[in-house]
Amino acid sequence: MKDADFKILKHHAKGYSKFSDGSEIENNFSPDFVLSKGNEYILIEHETEPNRKTIVADVIKAAHFLQGERTGSLVIVMTPKRNSSLQSYPNHVKPYLVWIKDKTNLKEVYFLLEADYFQNGNILEINSKQFNDLSIKIDNDILKS
Repeated sequence: MKDADFKILKHHAKGYSKFSDGSEIENNFSPDFVLSKGNEYILIEHETEPNRKTIVADVIKAAHFLQGERTGSLVIVMTPKRNSSLQSYPNHVKPYLVWIKDKTNLKEVYFLLEADYFQNGNILEINSKQFNDLSIKIDNDILKS
């Protein structure tokens, strides 16, 4: 799926509303989609040809945005490259999350296959049971020293 198509999907999470669909929300940071509930944000990135550098950049930019009064989560929807598994991406970013955890209010990062997130024309509700069952989550409990 192209990014332009991804940005017009009906992304949703209970209690959240659309904040942005690809516009710049901070200098040099334009996530593909953002949901918000007050100062709580769900940042959604779509990676069709992910590489580990891109994923680390997604995490660092989200961590930078989620400071001060802003708190939230990052959802990375992706189609891994042929020789990569979905699990390889969270394993790669964990050291960066541990390094940055004291500087951010990023509570968790979810990794999800595009094919699982978008099924039969329907988008999974973020934080639903099915979403949680299908995604790989790195959260503050994992990041504790």
